[in-house]
Amino acid sequence: MNSKQLFLREIHSIIKEYAEVGEQLKQPDKELFWEEFNLTENEISALSAQKFTDESISAIEKIVRDNIMGAFHSAFCLLDGVNDPASENEEDVWVGLKFEEKQDDEGEEFLHDELYSSYWDWHDLNTNRNDGQR
Repeated sequence: MNSKQLFLREIHSIIKEYAEVGEQLKQPDKELFWEEFNLTENEISALSAQKFTDESISAIEKIVRDNIMGAFHSAFCLLDGVNDPASENEEDVWVGLKFEEKQDDEGEEFLHDELYSSYWDWHDLNTNRNDGQR
């Protein structure tokens, strides 16, 4: 199997695994993996007050799975260059990005690390945009 097909199959396994939120809904943990998304006491109380059934958990997990799939699809559309990212400069032309099989590139930034660090850039940019729209 080629690397791209292996990668895409693994994405589907990741989507399924991360969509399985039933236990988290039934027994919410105040502290999540990333501190920025920790739940408040009010959020935990609201979740704890719900009477989740197997059917409601199944429905929620399908919705989460569909949303995660949509997020990956949108990200892949950016990579393929068929969608454009929001740009501060309207004259920029987006042609996409290309993944290649990894070589020994010392000092190269890892994309998974950059995802978390880029959050704050995104957060600040969107907070500033939203403040101006009020």
